[in-house]
Amino acid sequence: MIAEPEWTERIDKRGLDPLGMQNAGVALYQSLVPGISNVTLRIRYYGLYCWVSEAYAREKGSTDFAEWRSWVRRAEALFALVASYHGGEGGVGGVEWADRRLSLEEAEIDFTQAASNDANVTRYLRQSLGVFGGAYYSQMVELGLFVEGDHGIQRASNGLGLAAAQAFREAIGDEVEALLIECIKSAKVTPSILDELWPILPSQILENSDELAIYDQLLFMTGAEATTGDLSRTASLKLVLATSKAMAGRPDPMSVRWHLFSTPTFGDDDLDRQRVRWEAYHCHDFMQIAAAAFLEWALALMGEQDAGLTLAEIRGEIWGRLGLDESADERWSAFQHRLGNEAFDYRGRWSNLTGRRGTPEAKAWDAISTLAALFERIASDERLSEVMRRELPISGNARSIVTEMNWFSRRADEPVRDLISAYVIERVVLRHSWVAMQKLRRQKDYTFLFEVRDGRLLRRNGYAPVATTPRLNPAIQFLVDVGLVDDDGLTERAAKLLGGTA
Repeated sequence: MIAEPEWTERIDKRGLDPLGMQNAGVALYQSLVPGISNVTLRIRYYGLYCWVSEAYAREKGSTDFAEWRSWVRRAEALFALVASYHGGEGGVGGVEWADRRLSLEEAEIDFTQAASNDANVTRYLRQSLGVFGGAYYSQMVELGLFVEGDHGIQRASNGLGLAAAQAFREAIGDEVEALLIECIKSAKVTPSILDELWPILPSQILENSDELAIYDQLLFMTGAEATTGDLSRTASLKLVLATSKAMAGRPDPMSVRWHLFSTPTFGDDDLDRQRVRWEAYHCHDFMQIAAAAFLEWALALMGEQDAGLTLAEIRGEIWGRLGLDESADERWSAFQHRLGNEAFDYRGRWSNLTGRRGTPEAKAWDAISTLAALFERIASDERLSEVMRRELPISGNARSIVTEMNWFSRRADEPVRDLISAYVIERVVLRHSWVAMQKLRRQKDYTFLFEVRDGRLLRRNGYAPVATTPRLNPAIQFLVDVGLVDDDGLTERAAKLLGGTA
């Protein structure tokens, strides 16, 4: 008999944070790139939605939220059809539905049902307010493009929002706008009209247009009116451009992270301050990966015995197996100091810990050496230490690299294997049990990776360390969309726009 509560649903959850250590890093990267999220994939959606709002006010003006929602969903479904018809456009919500619909080769496509909220029909997206509500609205509020209007209907803000709407309108032209409005109203479109609607595609932002100028302003807000969030986003995007310049190509998110981690200065005070914040984030994310590697090892040990292991047995197994390495009985403080030098192979350890090769036990020393090197790096860098304390504060039951450093520093005179075997039990295994219990109580999610039976821990599922995703992929795509980055690195326009800062 499997003694599990009947009122819980057992499903595998990807992206799980079993130690509750990712949250601090997520909060930090959200402040590094405000106005862009991991699900805002193309910048032209910002102009499109502002136009959708302004056109609704002109054509409908109803205060019925259901009517507004229908208008948004029809606009999104049509946008997906246009993108699918012309091909080569990534980051468009509902395009999978559009691909299937166009494969039917209908003379006229009626997307009334697909844009409805009827759960009994095939919809382009299930989210009630589509991509707009699920991804873009909150970020557009952050950027000052949208506000909540009367009757709960979101609307483009006076000033910047309406300016973006007008710029989008001018960019696509009167004829295309008339076709758009007609298709949104009727929820019908033909292949010939889809062909004519190419100017609305995400990649068709015109050079030297007012629309492009609006996007430049959103991405690189400066001056007296710029908020703290605006300045943070501006600095982060300039650092991405600096990475692109150094690489002479289009960077990927990890290229940016490692470039910021390993480059001491960019010759600009604002950029250097922001770089240290990115370094703090990367250190924290690296730490939670190392801690997750310990959890992976503990779970593997539990799985070696059908009856599981007690906490004492897990601790004993770790202590004994670590003893095979010559560093096992070295004092932690000495070990940390020895590992914390410029020659430490951070990238190699990252690759080992996040890769699929090697057993959890084989990765243990990678995790141990990573923690030692990170802690020493922070301790020896006053700027980084100060940023860590400010950006990753200790509060309640929250965990971050700061809390873990403090725990290790209090026991720095202990031998490495004594310290690590205690850490795995006290800060990893028991921590997961606490985090999973909170999720069960608050979210009714059963996320336990092991079960306790008669004082023994039995493995239910394994877990592999997962890095967080700090909004860099969409940020890079935005820079491509506005013509600042291409496959060869910075464009001439980027050099002119940013001068010597990139």
